[in-house]
Amino acid sequence: MKKLIMLSLLGGFLLGNVTYPNLTGHLSADLILGDNTFPALRIWDFVDRLINPHLFVSNTARSEGDTPTYLYTYIPADVSGTHTPLAAAVRSEGTAEAAGAFFYGETEGPGPAFGANSLAATYSGAPAIGVEVNGLNFSGDPQAPVRGIDIVNGGNAATQWALGIETSASQPQGKPKVGIMLAGSAQGFPHAPASESGLVIDHIDSGEAIRIQAGDRISFNNEGTIYMKYNPAAQQIEFYNQDQLKFAIPM
Repeated sequence: MKKLIMLSLLGGFLLGNVTYPNLTGHLSADLILGDNTFPALRIWDFVDRLINPHLFVSNTARSEGDTPTYLYTYIPADVSGTHTPLAAAVRSEGTAEAAGAFFYGETEGPGPAFGANSLAATYSGAPAIGVEVNGLNFSGDPQAPVRGIDIVNGGNAATQWALGIETSASQPQGKPKVGIMLAGSAQGFPHAPASESGLVIDHIDSGEAIRIQAGDRISFNNEGTIYMKYNPAAQQIEFYNQDQLKFAIPM
């Protein structure tokens, strides 16, 4: 098997050198892939879900906790700047759709499938961001449909939710103080989080746009001292100022 792989690599290198003479002198590389060059490494173990990619490397898990592919970069204390162990970029100059990266997970058993699982941890108190998503509009057109996150659910049956916020079952002490934050100047950020509306909800099939639990409140100021709630014991909607009941509507 090793000899076969080496022969394939050599064939790819030779083909690359025939197609691109400027690659000559780089035969010491383990793997050379360039524009329009034939992939020198292609290992198959299971069904390809990526529609015949130019480079496809698969691995069959052999034991519990097996991680077939892992890219790791160590950054010493005296090194600064941004470092990315895995990066991908694509550019489209026509009608083609450009996706910087594609992740896919599937399951046919009782175990869950994750399309992507992103973790960020801090041991120093410095910020840790699980995922940062940027939607950038460099077109100059204020009407360009640029979105930070688009969540699309599908399938042949109803799905549970499009966006879920949960607390870790194994580490509940890390519960977030705020489930969803639209951060602006009150939170120390220089700009308002949005220019038109904080939340827009289109038509919902059931007609119920928002649901909260009985006894929970909706606040109308940053301090949370002006609020309303439904009191299930008294069966009334109540309005408060500094925890003092000001007005109630029987239901």
